[in-house]
Amino acid sequence: MKSFNTVFVTVGTTRFDSMVDAVCSSETLQTLHNLGCTRLIVQYGAGDESSVHGAKLDGINVESYRLKPSITEDIQKADLVISHAGAGSCLEVLKENKPLVVVINDELMGNHQIELAEQLHLDGNLFYCSPQDLRKTLTTCDFDGLKPYHKGDMTRFVHCLDELMGFK
Repeated sequence: MKSFNTVFVTVGTTRFDSMVDAVCSSETLQTLHNLGCTRLIVQYGAGDESSVHGAKLDGINVESYRLKPSITEDIQKADLVISHAGAGSCLEVLKENKPLVVVINDELMGNHQIELAEQLHLDGNLFYCSPQDLRKTLTTCDFDGLKPYHKGDMTRFVHCLDELMGFK
């Protein structure tokens, strides 16, 4: 089983307090510690920082910030990423070939983000859950079974479009 020394959490620019609360709960912190986490970096966006500042567990150094111009460096340094389901965040993490757990914001109306998370899960690229199921997901998922994300090949699409338009 892999050891995840550095875990990076991102909610993007929005407010997703239920995800931050779930990550920073004593139960989830203990689960992360059991997975080898010694450093937890939480990007909490427009949300309430009180959960992060109250997050404490011996053996885990918790760091946090609201926003940065780029989170790429944090993703690259992470051994595991826990992210909201925004397409940009998911794809940036997958391009870096990092294990990813996506937390779905089930409070969003017409949540289209779940469709992306479900498809990437079906493709074997990530795991996803609700904030309430985060600890259980971290405990039960097989990170060794994740497949690398491969950017789609547009060649076939372009060929079909050329034929449809009469260019071939």
